[in-house]
Amino acid sequence: MDNYVIKLSGKAELPKTLNIGHNFEVELSGSIVSETIVDNDDGTKTHYFLFKPVIVETIDEKGERLRAKDTRSISRRIRSRCYVYWKEHLDKGKAQDEMYEWFGERAIMSFDDIMELLEREYGKVE
Repeated sequence: MDNYVIKLSGKAELPKTLNIGHNFEVELSGSIVSETIVDNDDGTKTHYFLFKPVIVETIDEKGERLRAKDTRSISRRIRSRCYVYWKEHLDKGKAQDEMYEWFGERAIMSFDDIMELLEREYGKVE
């Protein structure tokens, strides 16, 4: 029977220090970014899945939550959001990269309209 292992990789930038000697619960949200398959020489294989966190939250013994800053670049976050939209709405009709390119091109062409919409919703850029 094959073995399945998840490996955790990455880092999270915290807004304040953690205390050594205290217990924390850590909640992670992220993506599996690769799979490595190793032959065990006995007819089975071990599958290693590499998990990279996107959102990291620590919870101390008192229940205080400390959410880590998302260290991904804006373009990475936009690409990730395009992927989610593609997966939910367009998975069968377009390739994922086509969705990102489609969105990016139209966002550039519609930049002024998008800025007006965002400023109405969130206020003027300062």
